[in-house]
Amino acid sequence: MPDEMASLIRRHGGVPYGAPVLQEHYLKDSPEVQQAITDVCEGRVDTAVFLTGVGANAMMGIAEAMGRLPEFENALRDITVVARSPKPGRVLRRHKIPITIMPPEPYTSSDLTAAMAALDLSGKRVVFQRYGGPDSELPTYLREQGANYQELTLYDWGLPDDTSPVVKLIDRIERGEVDALAFTSRPQVPNLLDIATQAGREESLRNSLAGSIAVASVGPVCTRKLEECGIGVDVEPEHPHMGNLVMAVADYFDGRS
Repeated sequence: MPDEMASLIRRHGGVPYGAPVLQEHYLKDSPEVQQAITDVCEGRVDTAVFLTGVGANAMMGIAEAMGRLPEFENALRDITVVARSPKPGRVLRRHKIPITIMPPEPYTSSDLTAAMAALDLSGKRVVFQRYGGPDSELPTYLREQGANYQELTLYDWGLPDDTSPVVKLIDRIERGEVDALAFTSRPQVPNLLDIATQAGREESLRNSLAGSIAVASVGPVCTRKLEECGIGVDVEPEHPHMGNLVMAVADYFDGRS
């Protein structure tokens, strides 16, 4: 939501500069996903877990392309539906699908499995969407509960077709023209580093991020990825929302003035 993010930044007196490092690649022709949708429609799934809004949208789109969207929606209304956060929750509500379980903030994997503790999953068929990358916690939990689970890959996060805005952003960071760099999702971190590497600028970027620029992370999942990649985090909001992220950055600079 680059326009909304830019509007929030301006509202708090900042100057936005956007450079997309992600491009969604939907896997619309996946036989595995199509079979999972068929299984839901035909009553062979007990629980469906939606981890991201993008994934929930993709699932609905694939069901629609199969000509089975109304049937899929009706079938979901008859089973246990889990939404990891408000983002997939909004998609499900738009399709009038009741949500059985949604964990509290900050919507981490641990929060999710804790919220699912009341479910009897032994011998139950569970389908869930891969969360943009490997995530061992939910599969491990389902395995320990004796569930028969299936992990679906609905999309992946590739590099944008045009990486020149990102390279220009790296230029501006190196020239000291950027005061804060905000990350709003975990996949942005490796993609930014990949683009920097391809441009021969990774070392320079890392040096800049370790300098006076403030690195802001939307929440603990993103922060963990940044730290795994050797990037320190200066700002993380108490609640993992985009608006809270912008306010936290504004508070950070107010505290330094």
